[in-house]
Amino acid sequence: MRKATYAFPNSKCASTPLRRRRPESSLARRDAWMRQLEPAHPFSQLFDLIPGLYFFAKNRKGEFMLMNRANRQIHHLADETAVIGRTDFDVSLPSMARSYVRDDANIYATGKPLLNHVELWFHAEGTPEWFVVNKMPIYSRTGRIIGVMGVLQSYESRVKLLKPSRGIFKAVTHLRRNYAEDISVRQLAELAGLSARQLERKFHASFGVRPLEFAIKTRLIAACRKLRDTDDDMSNIAFSCGFGDQNILGRHFRRYFGMTPSAFRAWQWKTFPRAANDNRGR
Repeated sequence: MRKATYAFPNSKCASTPLRRRRPESSLARRDAWMRQLEPAHPFSQLFDLIPGLYFFAKNRKGEFMLMNRANRQIHHLADETAVIGRTDFDVSLPSMARSYVRDDANIYATGKPLLNHVELWFHAEGTPEWFVVNKMPIYSRTGRIIGVMGVLQSYESRVKLLKPSRGIFKAVTHLRRNYAEDISVRQLAELAGLSARQLERKFHASFGVRPLEFAIKTRLIAACRKLRDTDDDMSNIAFSCGFGDQNILGRHFRRYFGMTPSAFRAWQWKTFPRAANDNRGR
């Protein structure tokens, strides 16, 4: 059987090795090609094709310039024109927006990206979830930082993409199913078949947080849902979600959200009334 042969464009012989070009020449060719791109068709459109991924880009004033379709749906923005000019304070809780702005300010000051940072975010119907955030500076042609771009992935998407080791997956599954119970690093390490130090290191590499911090945030998500979906009092919510008492629950809410659980419940019922009423009526 004859071997298949392939024709390469602009090449006299397929076996001829590529000529080594000077780096400056190669970069100049790339930049010349980039200048031909139509701004109405940016690379960011590719992010619309990746399930569970949310992309954004902001200018130096903190105004959104780009969002992919999934991100626009989260914030109930009809199209790209509805995105431009909005800030974090237009689409997020004030306490959360302030946190995002602080992260951006640090990127502007240092030029360093923010990688594997875990933040609370809300789905379009108001359901809270922890997302892994990666942000990077955007540079102008003169080398000045003119904005920040980033992507967010939900925990579920992160697991599917990274496919953590079986041991780490077992530890995470145990945390998510048994968050209301007392959980120790030693217990999780035994479940994962790792030493406590190995568990801490591998867990942080996969999710950007330590195991016990992940447990606290998982409890907070459960509490957020109960505050939105039920009329339960604070002591019952605190106990059922693993916080022990409402003082501890309140301390964690003020730390992560900058508000009390009661204020969070009022915000949820005002911002997502339909979802809250539907769930409370079940």
